[in-house]
Amino acid sequence: MKTQATVIDLHIEKIAKGYRSFTPGDALLYQVELFEQTLQTNRFKRGKRFDFVHGGGSGVLRAELIKILNQKFPTYIYEDAPFVTYGFQGAIRVTIK
Repeated sequence: MKTQATVIDLHIEKIAKGYRSFTPGDALLYQVELFEQTLQTNRFKRGKRFDFVHGGGSGVLRAELIKILNQKFPTYIYEDAPFVTYGFQGAIRVTIK
């Protein structure tokens, strides 16, 4: 039986209180730091799954998440999270290995 994925919504308005004063670069940095911190904190929880909701948009955040996964967490498995739940390319599911 697979474990339920923990959902982390990376939309800036969901994770940062003072987001209205952020530049787009600041927002991206904040989102990426939360992503990395979550994976690093849970690195010993083999089999744990996370659905990181990034939204459709222009794909900048999604590309950054994939880059970080490939560079810093190469053993982790990632895939598109279920389309029925998050829409096309709306979230990435990461499984810690």
